[in-house]
Amino acid sequence: MLPIKLQTSIPQHAYSAELVKKNEGQIAKQKGLSLYQLMESAGLAAFELFKQQWPKAKTILIVCGRGNNAGDGFILARLAKSSGLTVHVHALANPDEYQGDALTACEKYLAAEGKLEHLNNIALSNIDVIIDALLGTGIKGALKENYCNIIEYVNGLNKPVLSIDLPSGLNANTGQVSDVGIKASISVCFIAVKQGMLTGVAKNYCGDIYLAGLGISDEFSKQIPSTIYLNHSNYLPKLMQRKAASHKGDSGFVLVIAGNKGMPGAARLCSEAALRSGAGLLALACHPENKSIIVTSRPEIMLADIDNQVTSEQEKIAKAKVIVIGPGLGVDEWAQRHFDFALQQQKPLIVDADGLNLLAKQPRFNNDWILTPHPAEAARLLGISVFEVENDRFSAVQKIALKYGGITVLKGAGTLISDGKKVVINLSGNPGMASGGMGDVLSGILAALSLQLDNLFYATCHGVDIHSRAADLAAQDGEKGLLASDLFPYIRQLVNL
Repeated sequence: MLPIKLQTSIPQHAYSAELVKKNEGQIAKQKGLSLYQLMESAGLAAFELFKQQWPKAKTILIVCGRGNNAGDGFILARLAKSSGLTVHVHALANPDEYQGDALTACEKYLAAEGKLEHLNNIALSNIDVIIDALLGTGIKGALKENYCNIIEYVNGLNKPVLSIDLPSGLNANTGQVSDVGIKASISVCFIAVKQGMLTGVAKNYCGDIYLAGLGISDEFSKQIPSTIYLNHSNYLPKLMQRKAASHKGDSGFVLVIAGNKGMPGAARLCSEAALRSGAGLLALACHPENKSIIVTSRPEIMLADIDNQVTSEQEKIAKAKVIVIGPGLGVDEWAQRHFDFALQQQKPLIVDADGLNLLAKQPRFNNDWILTPHPAEAARLLGISVFEVENDRFSAVQKIALKYGGITVLKGAGTLISDGKKVVINLSGNPGMASGGMGDVLSGILAALSLQLDNLFYATCHGVDIHSRAADLAAQDGEKGLLASDLFPYIRQLVNL
């Protein structure tokens, strides 16, 4: 069966490379298949995908490593040769150095009059597509020099690349590239999606991702549990539609504490995002200098003053069901006072931006909040470097959730959501979101959705999904120049589906 593009059909789970390797033989055996038969199926699936994506290609180069990933490459080479394509195979091992199934695949390719060639003897200008069968999930630690050299060589050819299982040089579990990595046009993974392909720097290497189940993926997902999930509306509870006789109080009251002196935009974006996501009422506690600017541009935003002891003002603040603290907050005395006020309330909190920076200085635990750090804020929360956060985003998001409680959203390409036990990977979104104010909009969405769902984790997953899908819709006119406020019409559409 032809591999399926990941964005077309979303599996529920992703897996570590070790979990797949440990259990694929057991599931295959139940299906009456040997591991070599799985390898043949993998090579065939990759070849079928190659033909679909590059139907006019006539000459291919396959680069093979020393392990089982090379076996997949040899099978594809044999199939391509039998189909009349010109096939060049460059291997990093001699035929007698291969073992097990990879040796069998190599011998069958050679028996079909295939040959192994050195790159110096190949007319590389004639190559239409390169097949990467160097490492797959087999990377452990730093790459050897010969692997680094060939990966840099392949990248330098500027040819389309199909990576088998995942781009060589990429860590299947963390998504990090320690030295160099193949920059693939397309990656085809087998049996289950590898978690590291879906977040962080991996997004720069994998290209479009396809999944080939090899006849055992359904049974594999049923029998083998994973704590890594993929975020998709199909797996989330539906948002409740408003009843015919609803009034504004039924839809919840949000208090936003944001917008220190000179930072009205963050408060404004967060507040409107909450209203566009379905909050019935919203009050904003911002610096006095920002009040007229914000209310003039969006009169639906009420104002609040936590320092005002007038009964009516305190009663208004007390009505809030959820509080957002942090966008444009700053870290001065005004910010600290407002931050302390938010933490004293017995209400769910969404903590973002400078709220996270203040929290990092005075850590505390709370199971009733959502923390939304970007990598630099995550590093401050954990007391480590940004490099360490990005080197293993799965570990970082879980550690923050365990240390501080509640739900953590580690923003970035392939945003991660965790309660300290499970991790959800968000698949939608685009590079256009790398612009000021996007995080403020997310905080507002999360506040509104936490009022609409009883489960804070599901509310977070929904909010991240809606935020990034709205950005995808808004980016149809181009990613460059995408503004956070461009998301508002699409947020409104998505919360009403």
